[in-house]
Amino acid sequence: MATHRLHLKGVKKIVGTKLIKSKKYTGVYYSALDSGDLSYYITYKEYGKDKKVFLGKKSEGINEAFCHQKRNEAVNNLRFGNDTPIVKHKSKNTLSIDELLSKYLEHKTITKKTITSIKFSVETLKAVTQKLYIEDFTSEDIQKIKAHLKSNNKAPKTINNQLTMLTALFNFGIKQKLFKGENPLNNVDRLKTDNNRERYLNHSEVKQLKETIKHKPLLLLFVEVSLSTGARLETVCTISKKDINLNQKAITLSNHKSKNTYTGFISNSLYPLLMNRLKELKNPNDLIITTSAKTIQKQLQPILNKLFNGGLITKDTKNRVVIHTLRHTFASLLAINNEPIFTIMKLLDHKDIKDTLRYAKLAKDNGLEAITKLWS
Repeated sequence: MATHRLHLKGVKKIVGTKLIKSKKYTGVYYSALDSGDLSYYITYKEYGKDKKVFLGKKSEGINEAFCHQKRNEAVNNLRFGNDTPIVKHKSKNTLSIDELLSKYLEHKTITKKTITSIKFSVETLKAVTQKLYIEDFTSEDIQKIKAHLKSNNKAPKTINNQLTMLTALFNFGIKQKLFKGENPLNNVDRLKTDNNRERYLNHSEVKQLKETIKHKPLLLLFVEVSLSTGARLETVCTISKKDINLNQKAITLSNHKSKNTYTGFISNSLYPLLMNRLKELKNPNDLIITTSAKTIQKQLQPILNKLFNGGLITKDTKNRVVIHTLRHTFASLLAINNEPIFTIMKLLDHKDIKDTLRYAKLAKDNGLEAITKLWS
């Protein structure tokens, strides 16, 4: 065994502290403080003697996984004779990624879904890089995140969303002058995505779906609303009694992505279902769909799989039928009926015409008739 002595910069030796052993990691301990905070330590043998080292507090972003990684570094350094500190010294002003996230959530008003997603991004960042402090992250670390997510079969769009959230987080830190330096995501390219989900249901498939769920009132109502308005899952699940105007055959819809409202319309097949449903609701704020979006997903997706996804692999996003396919069906059938592209854009509440132009190729009037007339 090598005889190089291990240097411990920025850490303290602890004597006589009552420690609680980690249930997951060997040689990792913690102690509970009166303030409710936790102090973390590692133990290992150095030249035959037991060693206890304080690594930091939970409030500083330290956790058991980090301690485990640092203990491994210490053991390997002793084994192979590397003269390397196990913990990089941090000043009191250095911010951890967890602290940055906490400040970000305090200042930003975002949905629960977005909060869950950005927390997942941060946890992935820490797990893959084994780093805690924002000034330590580099573009190479972000490339590791991309590779990790790809190896876990995450879709390019999902990976890009995670990178976008991390970009916003670091930009917030820079804008608030919480740390100096460049955003490590600035020079990281996003993955190419194929947003042209081509699958939509034709009229016979729509009829087949409705027939299958005709004895499931809420599912049928959800499908009818989706096909009548083109609204997203979360939007349909937040429609209340007060949002519906049967006289004008209109529905006020909430776009949770852009945080605005727009108008959808009630089809002839939807009208009687809504009329009967409204009779059951007493209060204006009562939702027409009483189950959550997650429950709708859980109940409806297996039906879609059985009817339309036989033999298709999960990655085949272009051809698989999912709940969002109902929105594509709405727009695609409008295009096939030669509705103006700007009308479709308005009904989908798209902010950019480029998002709607994907449906233009479905129009029967694709330009051939105009060219024929031009030179006849």
